[in-house]
Amino acid sequence: MNNYDTFAHLYDQVVGDRGEVALFIRRLIRSYTPKAKRVLELGCGSGTMLQHLSKHYVTTGIDNSRKMLTLAKRKAPRAKLILGDITDFSLAESFDAVVCPFDTMNHITSLAKWRKVFENAHTHLSSNGVFIFDVNTEFKMEMYRKEPITVDPHQAAFSTVDVRRIRRYRYMVNLTLYREQRRDIFKRYQMSIPELVVPTQIILRELATYFRTVIMIDPDRLRPSSGTEELFFICRRPR
Repeated sequence: MNNYDTFAHLYDQVVGDRGEVALFIRRLIRSYTPKAKRVLELGCGSGTMLQHLSKHYVTTGIDNSRKMLTLAKRKAPRAKLILGDITDFSLAESFDAVVCPFDTMNHITSLAKWRKVFENAHTHLSSNGVFIFDVNTEFKMEMYRKEPITVDPHQAAFSTVDVRRIRRYRYMVNLTLYREQRRDIFKRYQMSIPELVVPTQIILRELATYFRTVIMIDPDRLRPSSGTEELFFICRRPR
């Protein structure tokens, strides 16, 4: 069974709403491809992004977790949903925007497969389309790794997130949720997500194969710096 399938019914409770990221992606689409009508999301998960984008665009989402797609269908009933691997798919249509948000790229644990995602995004873009994705930086992952484990309370439950470094650029993110079964008795649910950090200069080198223009944005600063935690890439003018 897919790792996400076993944790799908708990995933949103642990990671939160993330609606502000969806609004930010919407603003980027409006800025860089204002006439966009069709949007493809790679790694759509439980449908948080599609829930917002489906209000404005004809949307398609692809994910390799069947149970996540079940949740996405409830959130975004108008979206077309496809069970598949974002590193290996082919659709008989093109899109004005391809998005891959919520650090999904970091969950792909080889550079060769990052290249496949970039290639697939390029292949499925219209001539004036834009590919938008974000990544967690090494600075952010190291910051999380060094922080004490915190406990987040939920209704009749609490969760923890523990980040461990396997070696440089490779991490394991451990999500744990404790759900109350009866007074003072909790059931534990766990999910471990491997993450790969790819240095920015390597990402730019790989993207240059497919796009003539790449813009980097730090949503928290005027420009990216060594203290950037999350980096957005806006890729235009497919080659």
